[in-house]
Amino acid sequence: MPKQKVDEQTIILEALKLFRQKSYFNTSMSDIASACGLQKGSLYHYFPSKEELMKKVIKEVHEFFKTNVFSHAYDKSCSPQERLERLFTSAEAVFLDKEKGSLLGNMGVETALMVPEFAELVRRFFMDFFHAVKTIYLDKYPEKIANELAERSVAEIEGSLMFSRVFNDHSYLKNTTKRILSRIDKVAVADKEIKETVF
Repeated sequence: MPKQKVDEQTIILEALKLFRQKSYFNTSMSDIASACGLQKGSLYHYFPSKEELMKKVIKEVHEFFKTNVFSHAYDKSCSPQERLERLFTSAEAVFLDKEKGSLLGNMGVETALMVPEFAELVRRFFMDFFHAVKTIYLDKYPEKIANELAERSVAEIEGSLMFSRVFNDHSYLKNTTKRILSRIDKVAVADKEIKETVF
């Protein structure tokens, strides 16, 4: 049977939607083919396996975050507070978007643990996430403190995503974002008080 005219990007986006809705393990190649208007056999002309398609989906999500979310961390025309706010509010919007929502939240980690081939791809995403947040904190704090704050922030986002999924309540993620954004000022005040006391 000849391939129908569906581009690879359409397949990736349809697969992403299904993986988020049903999970990677509960989504079949038949499900993806149907969502794309393809016969199952035709889908294999584009991707030889569900694993290969998932790898492409993870890379696509990662690139989207690098361009639309993590990039805010490196915009030196804005203050650290503004960059942090743009990064985390952008991340929150993507995580909560039903159409484009990120696969690399809690579900991405779960999948990586079950399918070792995905682990390195998911790890790279979180390394870039961590580095972006740390870059912002480095403008205000020594590396050790920036490192700790970045680790804490990314871990809290990951935890709140899990809670949001378990309880079907987006307020967990929204409240975490608010806490992270308020923290940079609180840490700055504490840092100033320590310096004033010491000197």
